Amino acid sequence: MTFVVCAANTDAAVPRRAASDEQIIAQGQLVSSGTYVEIYQHGVTIDPSFLKVMESAYEAVQRVTGLKLDTATLGSKVRVYVSDSVGPSHVWKGYQHPSDPKAIIFLNPRVYLGAMSGKNATHIHELAHLFTWRFNSHTLREGFADYVALRILPGAAVGPNPAGEPTPRKIPTEVLEHLGTTKPPLEWASTDPVRRSAYYFASYQFAKYLIEMRDLETFMKLYVSENPEMDIKTLYGRGREEAVQAALGTRS
Repeated sequence: MTFVVCAANTDAAVPRRAASDEQIIAQGQLVSSGTYVEIYQHGVTIDPSFLKVMESAYEAVQRVTGLKLDTATLGSKVRVYVSDSVGPSHVWKGYQHPSDPKAIIFLNPRVYLGAMSGKNATHIHELAHLFTWRFNSHTLREGFADYVALRILPGAAVGPNPAGEPTPRKIPTEVLEHLGTTKPPLEWASTDPVRRSAYYFASYQFAKYLIEMRDLETFMKLYVSENPEMDIKTLYGRGREEAVQAALGTRS
């Protein structure tokens, strides 16, 4: 099977982080605080009205997912740090967030500006991660976060993928083999722009297909499953490979 995805991505021109997440937190300056969110700046000047954007996104994620933030584990408020030292935007600990879960998000200036203009939904993607911080399949996690973001801001850019219809590009076989599994994220999923784009795009298409095939409730059962590779058959009546083909086969 050959699948395609876009080559352009919104993270490509973002520099590597010159400061650690811990340093950004230590040096960050509080800009504004609301009911659900606190905004901090580091190396950049942030408009206090960004708080309204983030609080609106918080409420929208609650509405779309039907979930509440696990404040007992994560803390009472989401702390958002906008920093010129952030490369790809991410939650605290990145892909290893469940090892030390906290309601902390790091955004680069490009994502902040896109959120302010309503053209980039990466901030919503990261919020969705906090609401669904317990996961077993990384591809389901990333795909669902994109799905939520694009339900709230249709047509927006998200993470490594730009707004609009993607330009054809081959999706690596190893990405297809990861979809809906408990395999750890591929090493290049956060470093290689083109393959990163493919990884996130395929994850989104797979999650979107599963949600639309049944409903969100069924998908969330698969999302929290400790063995999604087996449970997809029980919940959807088809094996993982068949579901991947159905979700992405039109782009072969």
